[in-house]
Amino acid sequence: MKVTSSLDLRTNNNYDRQVRKTQYKKQKNKRSPVKSVILSIFILTLLSGICFAGWFYWWTQYARFEYALQPVVVLSGQPVSAIDFIYPSETTGRISAAFTNLGFRPVPGAQSVSLTLSLGRRTLQATSGLFVLTPVTQLSHEYKEPAPELKPMDFISNIHTASGIAYDLRFVEEPLLLEEYDVGEHTLFLTLNGSPFEVQLDVADTTPPTATAIAVVINAGETAEPRQFLTDYYDASGIKSVEFVSMPNFLSDRDQIVEIEVTDNNGNSSIFNSELIVILNTEDPVIEGTDTIISRVNNPIIYLAGVTAFDDKGRALDVQVDSSGVDQFTVGEYTVLYYVVDATGNRSEVRETVFIIDVDIEAVYEEVDSVLDVILNDDMSQLEKVRAIHRWIQREIGYVNVGGGPPPTVYDAAYRALRQRGGNCFNYYALAEVMLTRAGIPNMLIERIPGTPTRHRWNLVNPDDLGWHHFDSVPAGLNLGVRAAFFTDSEAREFSERLQAERGRQDYFTYNPDLYPEIVQ
Repeated sequence: MKVTSSLDLRTNNNYDRQVRKTQYKKQKNKRSPVKSVILSIFILTLLSGICFAGWFYWWTQYARFEYALQPVVVLSGQPVSAIDFIYPSETTGRISAAFTNLGFRPVPGAQSVSLTLSLGRRTLQATSGLFVLTPVTQLSHEYKEPAPELKPMDFISNIHTASGIAYDLRFVEEPLLLEEYDVGEHTLFLTLNGSPFEVQLDVADTTPPTATAIAVVINAGETAEPRQFLTDYYDASGIKSVEFVSMPNFLSDRDQIVEIEVTDNNGNSSIFNSELIVILNTEDPVIEGTDTIISRVNNPIIYLAGVTAFDDKGRALDVQVDSSGVDQFTVGEYTVLYYVVDATGNRSEVRETVFIIDVDIEAVYEEVDSVLDVILNDDMSQLEKVRAIHRWIQREIGYVNVGGGPPPTVYDAAYRALRQRGGNCFNYYALAEVMLTRAGIPNMLIERIPGTPTRHRWNLVNPDDLGWHHFDSVPAGLNLGVRAAFFTDSEAREFSERLQAERGRQDYFTYNPDLYPEIVQ
């Protein structure tokens, strides 16, 4: 067992303390570099903060910042921000901007804008320009009216306020020429600095048609169309109608002022005054183609077959027929009236005889033609044919005083004379008329003046255009020297006078000269 003294103990204790002290120093020496680093970093950070704070204070208080402003061009009603006036590519730093006047409101046109620019604590005042352009809400144009080519600036009412200022104003789609737009509203789309807007193009047609009035001359009875009173009429939209304001009187003998209204396809109209001159007819109209009508009893009658009428200008007229006195169901001789009135009121009339017969007219013609074929030839003159017909009638037909009046028609009388080889003066006249007519000899009926003791009928003839002469085929048996086949008016009077003197018979060849053509004296 080991015994330790007190001295030893103290010695040991001191030794232990010394050892612990040495170990502490060693440990202390191990921690000091880390602390130094940390301390150094802290000190540097602190110094940097102090330097930054000093720099920042200096920058915001004394440093100069650079900026550039630009004019702003906007549409009326478009919002505007103060920052819009700063040109970003030429500005340093994060500059903010505000309107100096907090109550600022953009107004149309050019105006100066006061701005407050800020960079940190640094502020300054600046001025820029604002140009508020007002679009034309509606552009009007007259239809088809020539105009310069449309430009975007035509659609800004105050474009002059931005003169010399850069802006981007363009059409979204190029418009047509103004004269190429139809009547109506057309929307045009544009942009100003990228902001779209639209404008209404109103194309209207308010221009009335134009024309030159000319006088029109017509004959009475003619008419004229409204377009005849105008020339050189024109309208861009085309002419829809040309009409009389009131219908003129085409029969008036006074010159008239005629109003013509011209309307275009869009409803515009103009009224033009022209003159109408009517030339009245001065001569009576002429009716042609009428002739004696022969019809079998109960057969319908066509009165207007081949009948025409013309006025003195050669214009066709409608022929009217008065056949009220004709009874187609009763055999007899009737009169039909043809009449015509021209536009001026001139009237012409023609009366023709209508024979309603009960014989076969073709049979009558056939028998007459068979006789003519025997007694006539182509080498004869018309006068020779007249005398041949006269000789045959007097040789073949005997005079018979038929009671009860004459037969009802020429054709019935001629037919009876042929069949019975006899008759009274009416039968002689009737047979002579049919034979002369079939032979192509102009002839007509003439009769004694009514009121004399007895009636007498004979013929007038005009062979070879020698003039009208008397022709009487009745055998007089008086041997007074008259050439009954072809004699003059003076010979007829001489015969009547001699008959009166020698036999006491009055007025044999007396007639009303007003009813017949002039007879050769």
